Amino acid sequence: MKAATLVKLQQAALDDACQLFYFDQSGFSASPPVQRGWSPVGEPHRVFPQPHCKRSVLGALDFGANLLKYQARNTTIKRPDVVQFLDQIARESTPGLTTVIVLDNASIHHNIDQEIIDRWFLEHRMVLFYLPPYSPELNLIEILWKHAKYHWRRFVTWTKDTIDAEIETLLGGYGTKFEIRFS
Repeated sequence: MKAATLVKLQQAALDDACQLFYFDQSGFSASPPVQRGWSPVGEPHRVFPQPHCKRSVLGALDFGANLLKYQARNTTIKRPDVVQFLDQIARESTPGLTTVIVLDNASIHHNIDQEIIDRWFLEHRMVLFYLPPYSPELNLIEILWKHAKYHWRRFVTWTKDTIDAEIETLLGGYGTKFEIRFS
């Protein structure tokens, strides 16, 4: 039932009848994710892990415009960070259009004060749409995270000095340098 509703919401977003955002958070490590590797005989690995250099990223994929809004931080993401990011989306939403935010069931996505949810709806016409448990295939931003980490990312180790610029290049390039067509 939720999948059928999402199809209708996607069509409405393409018809400019609403704004539809797929929201989630992800983590980026300084070392590229290596699904398999090799090195010439007698030579050591060429990618060395930088375990203490990570960034957490909040992201919202605007389905209709096929644009990514994101915010990187060097701390673990907590519920207040989610609320602050969603509040920013609410304030930047198109006046007069309903904005639907699709979220998974991560614990930090729940238990947002009802007063805040009511304010988002009354002031910005923004509503939260929770996906069924264990259904990442319905959250399209998961596909974007996969492409960013495994296909678009340069295969180099980032350092504490370069990680922020690399994430900006990677995620800031969505819509121009990198793109996924969902329809």
